[in-house]
Amino acid sequence: MLRLTVCELRKLKKSNILWIIIAGAFFSAFVTFVQFVMAQNIDPQASTFEDFYLAAIWNNFCVAFPFVITIMGGMIFNQEYSSGTLKSILTIPISIQRLYFAKIFVIGILVLALSAINYVFLIIGSILLQLQGIRGFHLLKSFLQIFGIAVFIFIAVLPLIIWGFRKVNGYYPMLVVAFMYGFFGSLLIPKGFGDFYPITAGLRIMKYAVLPKGSSSAAFITVAIMIFISISIICFVPYSYEKASQSSKKVNVKKRHSCS
Repeated sequence: MLRLTVCELRKLKKSNILWIIIAGAFFSAFVTFVQFVMAQNIDPQASTFEDFYLAAIWNNFCVAFPFVITIMGGMIFNQEYSSGTLKSILTIPISIQRLYFAKIFVIGILVLALSAINYVFLIIGSILLQLQGIRGFHLLKSFLQIFGIAVFIFIAVLPLIIWGFRKVNGYYPMLVVAFMYGFFGSLLIPKGFGDFYPITAGLRIMKYAVLPKGSSSAAFITVAIMIFISISIICFVPYSYEKASQSSKKVNVKKRHSCS
């Protein structure tokens, strides 16, 4: 498994995933920065560092992170189709389940990288805004919450990433689902359903401040269900390379007919 994971990490050199991570981390921080610039124009004393990182976390789960994590995961899985290496990998005594878990581990590393870069952008933004309360306690708390909530968002979108691997470019429609996934989360939290919704369950577990009353147990059960679904897809839903690549063959046939 370790050798397979190292191999997957080396493949990242050939992709543009690093730029996607930077763009996603910057987008969320920039949106938050613009929101607070507008707020300071109304009342220069209205915003603190705590308000800033709480707003950034909201933007992370609502807009940026579900979409960015899904596209990262989709690209990592789909590169086996685009490079034509999957068929040869499956002929080696490497199970598709081991390949799944190696790629998921790599995506997890990238999620931590996304969180770290987002955190750096947030610190830079808060310094530029000269916010009050940039102290050790809030720096540590924001660090833990940004990283922790990102991991729970990853768990929430993981079934989408895994299912998207079952077709060539199958992650494309999953991007739309991931975007709506986060958007609806922002609507469900005020109604008290956030603990039962996968994208927002992590907010309760990480003790996000701006939440209505709820249940941490319900949030943990929601996360556990998503992990169970992901493992079930990997272990119990049969994978067929022929079916997965069938869609790309149809596209190639159409292209040939159009050229002729």
